[in-house]
Parts: sequence; structure tokens; C-alpha cells
Amino acid sequence: MLSFLEGEVVSAPDPVILYCSGMGFEISMPQQDGQKLEIGEKRRIEVYLRLSPDGPRLYGFLNAGEKEAFCLFLNKVPGIGPKAALALLSNIEMATLAEAVRSKDPSLLLKVPGIGPKGASRLISSLEEGDLLGIAGEETPRDGVVEALESLGWKGFQAEAAYRSAKAALPAADNSSLLKACLQILDRHV
Repeated sequence: MLSFLEGEVVSAPDPVILYCSGMGFEISMPQQDGQKLEIGEKRRIEVYLRLSPDGPRLYGFLNAGEKEAFCLFLNKVPGIGPKAALALLSNIEMATLAEAVRSKDPSLLLKVPGIGPKGASRLISSLEEGDLLGIAGEETPRDGVVEALESLGWKGFQAEAAYRSAKAALPAADNSSLLKACLQILDRHV
């Protein structure tokens, strides 16, 4: 299977054409990735080959996390095709998408071109917050506090509720202070 291509950029940002071993590969990429490429530079691009009735298409990404997110959108969300998946990657941060999924708020996704109310609702119901944070390689302060509470035996929903309450009361607190506040909140409800 094709995993990545490495070669000289001969056209960018739209279309991106990468010259590799005597062949020019046309690659569709998220907007911000295509804009980072400079003609004449040698680049490695993570690629995903998709076969469709119109023929094979290559989709490219500057990092493996974006490629993984693209595949997640295509494989886990009904009705999301390559064009909508690229629009998501081009117009919204993974952390924002994760927040929309966590809070079940599709309105955060409506600013993405090609994603309407139905598509936003499908995204929210099909994805899990953990899917996106893992892909982005991000760990938010919430992750550390909630994970610590779960390791102490609290259920995920209890840890999440305590974190939200503590964060609302102490918006500028560090993880240590938030963890202490969460434990106090949870101890009151035992």
C-alpha cells in the first residue's frame, strides 16, 4: 500500500504536484498544507490513495496525524467524503472539533464549508472526543486531571463533571489545584 511520497514540489498550492522518480503525482491536500509548500523544495508527503468510480485519487498531508484524522472522517462518519474531510482539516482545529464532540454542540462545526446542520450532527454522534485528541497528539490539562481521577477509581462521567465544576470555579488554576478541587467536589458527593 502507498504510505508516503518524497520528491520535488513542482506545483503548489492547488494543485499540488510532486515529482518522484520520473513521475508527477497530483495530490489533493488541506488548504494550509498546500500553502506551506514551496516550488522546487524536496518534501515528504503522507498520502492516502482512494479508489472511486472516477478513478484513483491521492490525498496528502504534511503529518501522520492529519492523515489519520482524514481516514477517521471517511471511515467512521456516514456521508462524509474526501472533499468534506479536507474542508474539516482546512477550517477547524482538532481541539475545537473534540470540544464540539464532547459538548455535543454541532454549532461549532457550521462554519466549515460543506458541513451543514445534518453533517455536523452526524460528526458529533459518530466521533468520540478521544479519537480526535489522540490523533492531534494533544493532551489538554483536562486530560491529565480526568485521567488522574479515573486512575484513583472514579468513573469517567464523575471525573468529567468534577473537572467542569472545578474549571468553572477556578478558570486560571493549574492541574495540581484543579485535581485538588476535583477531589473535594467528588468527596462531597460520596
